Amino acid sequence: MTDELIRQLIDFGGLGGFAGFLVWQFLQMQKRLDTLVEKFQEQVREISEDHDSRVEKMRARYDVVIADIRADCTTTINKLQDEVKQAQRDLLARERESLYSLRTSDDD
Repeated sequence: MTDELIRQLIDFGGLGGFAGFLVWQFLQMQKRLDTLVEKFQEQVREISEDHDSRVEKMRARYDVVIADIRADCTTTINKLQDEVKQAQRDLLARERESLYSLRTSDDD
């Protein structure tokens, strides 16, 4: 502080000293608040990064599960299609046998 400012504070007596204290206290609190805000922002940044990494891990697991389910569904669909084709072949074979037996019995 400059000499003139100190002299003015002394001239004002107790109120001047108190005003000087209030200014000093305000500056110290500003420094403290700035430090707290910086720490808080760093914590928020860390939380955000942690959250992002956890979300990415969940998405990766979800993608694996969905891929497995789709593969299972595809396998099941293919099996069902094969069974339907086999059932159709069996029905056609039985139908042909029935027609053949009807023709042979009609010929007798």
